[in-house]
Amino acid sequence: MKEKSSSFFSVLGPGILYAAAAVGVSHLVQSTRAGADYGLGLTFIIILACLVKYPALRFGGEFAASTGKNLISSYRTAGSFIFAIYAFAEIFSMVFVVGAIALFTLGLFQAAFDFSINPVLGVSALLSVIALFLCSGHYILLERLTKYVVSCFTVLIVITVVLVAGKMEWSPAVFTIPAIDSSVILYVVALIGFMPSPTDGSVTQSLWTCARAEDTGKLPTPREARLDFNVGYVMSVCLALCFLVLGTGLMNNTGVAIEVSNSGFSRQLMALFTQTIGPWSFPLIATIAIFVMFSTLFAVVDGMTRVLVGILDSGINRPELKLSSKKNYNIAMILLCIAAILILATMLESFATFIDITSVIVFVISPILAYLNHRAMWSEQVPEALRPSQFMKVWSLCGVFILTTFTLIYFYYRLFT
Repeated sequence: MKEKSSSFFSVLGPGILYAAAAVGVSHLVQSTRAGADYGLGLTFIIILACLVKYPALRFGGEFAASTGKNLISSYRTAGSFIFAIYAFAEIFSMVFVVGAIALFTLGLFQAAFDFSINPVLGVSALLSVIALFLCSGHYILLERLTKYVVSCFTVLIVITVVLVAGKMEWSPAVFTIPAIDSSVILYVVALIGFMPSPTDGSVTQSLWTCARAEDTGKLPTPREARLDFNVGYVMSVCLALCFLVLGTGLMNNTGVAIEVSNSGFSRQLMALFTQTIGPWSFPLIATIAIFVMFSTLFAVVDGMTRVLVGILDSGINRPELKLSSKKNYNIAMILLCIAAILILATMLESFATFIDITSVIVFVISPILAYLNHRAMWSEQVPEALRPSQFMKVWSLCGVFILTTFTLIYFYYRLFT
């Protein structure tokens, strides 16, 4: 019995990193805001988004386990035009994603230690620390740190939700979807964009799977990759619903208005926990929240850097012109962090607006990535015996269709209403 348990935990890695990356903006911000603004009315929207995105996100680790390659190499085989579209959309969106998560992490620090600082200066300091750590560290260290932090945070969230849920009204009426208009459509798009994570999480999954194989000397089987991802995915979906309940019980039901600044929202979030559990819990909550967002920021910066390196390597497509792997990684990380800081310095109007812009960007590229991932799993690169089932093939195609439909609806409301 002990051996089976050890074997189970030994395969967990990229999936837990995925859960850590997902907890950031999508859960702490978007799920909480959804509950505060609409109560439990968007529950089914969140569940639908998680179901629709599941195949595309799962295929990242599964493709890497089946082929020993990352998804970016598969995108390159789709042709220069498609690869260029993916590369442009990915590089453009990753800058916003890194900036948004760094901004919220800074807000938690401000809330925990009660100080104020210029957002650009604060984010610059945070990203400098992250870059120094990752440039000198290794994948395994990041994975081990994340496992402990996510586990502690999950336990804390579940305890808080149980306490809050007992004070809420539970009836079929509270799950009624709000009346559809242009403002609700745009809000739902922002929510789906990050629920339970951006679709490009599949790419980082494939890169982390390859990185883990390089560090451990063992490539997981497709079955192990699925198990690893499913554990992380279930955790991320459950946490998304937990934060929806917290936003509903502690903000919507009490009429509390949401702060629009990152530091103000972070202080509000901390207050929600301490009011529910008790003032004694503030140091514990602050510590865990900071560690969670730090692990999220670590995971996202590391993942986005690997994506950028993969895009550059695949785009050059000439081995003799490529930099060494480590040097390329460090240069890409520095460029990514600088770009995120510049975006914050030139485009930041309010915390909520910046998060919504980021969400819409990742939402719009979701159908493209879902299609490319589907194409990759049924390409000649994956042996027929290792391809997903016919049921999963249909599920994947339905996901591509639904994401495309939502994107067209968004553009219609954005341009004509």
